[in-house]
Amino acid sequence: MLRIILLGIILSIHFNINAQVLSGFIYNQKNNPLEGVSIYFLNTNNGTTTEEDGSFVLYRTVNQDTLLLFYPGIVTDTFILSKNENFIKLVLTEGITLNEVTISQNRSSNHFSLLNPANVETLNSSEFRKAACCSLAESFQTSNAVDLSFTSAVTGNREIQFLGLRGLYTQQLVENRPVFTGILSSLGYDLIPGTWLNQINILKGASSAIYGAQSMTGAINISLKKPDEDHRIYANAYADYHGRIESNLHLNKSWSKKSHIGLYLHGSQTSSNKDHNHDHFYDEPNQKRLNGLWRNTFYSKNWECQLNVQGILDQKSSGELKTNPNPYKVTQKLNHFNFSGNLGYLGFTNPDKSIGNIFDMAYSTLNNTYGEHKSLNAKESRFMYQMLYTNIYQTGMHKLNIGPTLAINIASEELFSSEYKKINYKEIIPGLFAEYQFQYGDIENSELKKWIVILSQRIEQISTNTIFWSPRISTRFNFNTRWTGRISGGRGYRHYRIFSDHMNYLANNRIIDIADLPNYESSWNYGLNLVGKPLINNSEIEINLDAYITTFQKQLIFDLDDNRPEKQYISFYELSGNSKTSHIGATIKIPIIKSISLKLGGKWINSKTNYHLGYRTQPFVPTWRALGSLDWESNNKIWSVNITGHFVGKMRLPDKTYLPSQLSAFYSETSNPFFHLQSQINYVKPHWEIYLGCENMTNYTQHHAIIDSKNTSSAYFETSEVYAPLNGIKPYIGIKWWLK
Repeated sequence: MLRIILLGIILSIHFNINAQVLSGFIYNQKNNPLEGVSIYFLNTNNGTTTEEDGSFVLYRTVNQDTLLLFYPGIVTDTFILSKNENFIKLVLTEGITLNEVTISQNRSSNHFSLLNPANVETLNSSEFRKAACCSLAESFQTSNAVDLSFTSAVTGNREIQFLGLRGLYTQQLVENRPVFTGILSSLGYDLIPGTWLNQINILKGASSAIYGAQSMTGAINISLKKPDEDHRIYANAYADYHGRIESNLHLNKSWSKKSHIGLYLHGSQTSSNKDHNHDHFYDEPNQKRLNGLWRNTFYSKNWECQLNVQGILDQKSSGELKTNPNPYKVTQKLNHFNFSGNLGYLGFTNPDKSIGNIFDMAYSTLNNTYGEHKSLNAKESRFMYQMLYTNIYQTGMHKLNIGPTLAINIASEELFSSEYKKINYKEIIPGLFAEYQFQYGDIENSELKKWIVILSQRIEQISTNTIFWSPRISTRFNFNTRWTGRISGGRGYRHYRIFSDHMNYLANNRIIDIADLPNYESSWNYGLNLVGKPLINNSEIEINLDAYITTFQKQLIFDLDDNRPEKQYISFYELSGNSKTSHIGATIKIPIIKSISLKLGGKWINSKTNYHLGYRTQPFVPTWRALGSLDWESNNKIWSVNITGHFVGKMRLPDKTYLPSQLSAFYSETSNPFFHLQSQINYVKPHWEIYLGCENMTNYTQHHAIIDSKNTSSAYFETSEVYAPLNGIKPYIGIKWWLK
């Protein structure tokens, strides 16, 4: 890997001598920056994608004078450059298509930012076509940044790991709005259908506190399809070998150029009776889910407004096969309602000044049962409002964001088990944030800046007696137009939900022990990042290296190790001592030839916490992970194939000192490493697409995932010790149809 990086630096320096830098900004007709526009020189692989502020930078050789611009679902356009032109500002016009131009270059389906001050990886709609991507959680299967895992053999809920920690510590945003917090924190990544996704921005590190201090390890900001940009009608159907069927329908209408409405519907059902590992438990829950979203967008000369209404109904049932006259069953019911929107004013004389308002209201309930003697009921009401004032001074050298915030969260959790436990939460959090950005120096005679520093501050009253300060800093330095370095650091916090955060660990007979608890969780995060995009043989290689450390000051410890003979415990208590997670990752994307590209990635994680039994590695966190992804696309863009493999290394499992010998013989202190392989082939026509795929092609499954599965009333019965797939090979098929 190091040799490749050094070679890239040498070649990029050589290329700098023989090339001209082209930079600029891309806007839509409303004069808003367009993120994700693909820009290529015609008939080459020399291209890039615009950043969040619409900016881009490219090298231009002597004979390259025609730019091809593509924005998914809206426009394809060309622009002819004059001989010495090195900076442009373009406005893309809706509805332009080029029948006479053949788009022969491969557009990057995911990319790392060279210009953004934060370490951002962007996934767009082309990346989502490489796998089934039935939900947001499943959209990271070809990314090296986010890891997807199962957490229970009976609940089937999917979680993510990010920078070595659970997804609880990663802020989930939908178009800059914090979503699925509180009692849904461990479930949120499975509640957004894949067809709704337009783009995902993965932000590593605690770099900005504008949209909340809950981004303790980073944030995942999701952009959904909009009625004025999506197809008028879009339909999708999916089915797999394990009994899952799914359908999606998008209906969009433009009343005028200023008013648009969209209805997005999702329905899925899983009816499975498979028991691949022969433990007399279903491999996955039977499930029924309905999910609907109503979106409205309004534009005028000075105002922009968006309103959204979403509702989710979800039911799951799983557990022991009916061969037992009194089977162990788990049921899960989720109801969620959300009303959200934003309102922006752009009518100032100074076009660099604006005011934005964001609000979000939600009501959620959970009703789960775990066998006959344990159940969890939780409900939550949530409100969030934030105003954002933005002003840019001295032609972009200084930028200020400032505004007030208010968050209200009222929730309760009731756990019925051997003891009745009820916990009430009431959080009213006013706050104020300010972010200052300073830019200096030009990148090789362009108008883009070489050095950017962002100072982000957020002050909130998170409880009656606690004022929490979230200072953050991030800086980006461009060595040239091909290499960027970053440093970031910051503080964050979150309010936990004891039982909802750990609901996947309740399907057992452990005794729940709650000791002294922290009022909240807080941590510091520090990181380094290097991104390079050198050109070799006129093809761009992408290299991303990063290292992050997260250290906790306050943490709710969830302990599965503190056990006794004949008694197994789940212990909750406040951190006493150290809790630190280190993460080092590397990703490289290589275009082998025009139609074939390869992505390789790997990461090393060291996550340790001070438990009652000592300073130990956190369970269920692998020390090593690796990814390889190979893509092929035909010259006519009709056929495409992706093959992706994941290597998951050993991870520590909970302590089994007191497990009886007849059971402990099946288990060890660490998990077995394994390799997971998946593939998908797509066939695309102008108005429809069919895709065939297969997951877990090696048919690897974890056996003995449930401890003491034949005796569900024993003290040792446990369903949460899952580190690998429980399902065998899973072929699937899907079809999409749309009307532009």
